[in-house]
Amino acid sequence: MKDFLLVDFEFTTYTKPVGRPRGFFSEIIEIGAVKLTGAELNEDGKIQNFVKPHFYPKQAKDSMDFCMITEKDMKKGIEYPEIYEAGQTYFVAWGTEDYKVLNTGCERHKIENPVQYEDYLDLAEAYKLWKGDELTTGLKRATEEQEVDTAGLWHTAYDDAANTGKLLVRMLEKGWTPELYFEQKAAYDAEKAERRLHGR
Repeated sequence: MKDFLLVDFEFTTYTKPVGRPRGFFSEIIEIGAVKLTGAELNEDGKIQNFVKPHFYPKQAKDSMDFCMITEKDMKKGIEYPEIYEAGQTYFVAWGTEDYKVLNTGCERHKIENPVQYEDYLDLAEAYKLWKGDELTTGLKRATEEQEVDTAGLWHTAYDDAANTGKLLVRMLEKGWTPELYFEQKAAYDAEKAERRLHGR
């Protein structure tokens, strides 16, 4: 079985109605990751780092407060390009935002994104398709539905990544597979394209 790298990013946002800096984009300020390997999906490494916002540090404070990141934490933070030192290229995350933020950050820092979109497994979409739901479920609710024994604090990168990993393991135990997801996703995308073609 292929190894899994469960990833969660915390990143800056700007929600105020006025004062948005020209060209503002969300910057990663914390990375959490857990690697699961082998048939038993044992934890085989983890990453927990703060990342210094390079372009809009003044706008990061609200997001840091929300994620309980202190100025002391950020002083120990790494620079953006260093988040790739582990060399992992297969990401599993809850939703598409992590990939979008990663890709935009790479573009603005003028470095190559090591993760191809086709290697990015959106577990939130996989969970929705697996259950046959119309809407995407939040990570916390999904872990409750599957009776996953979660730990840590929500909206902290490492804990969210670890809890996503626990949910992934539970889904695999119940018969879900990445191959099933990619099949369901292809059918779902084809159906959406057909509806758009006919204006439905």
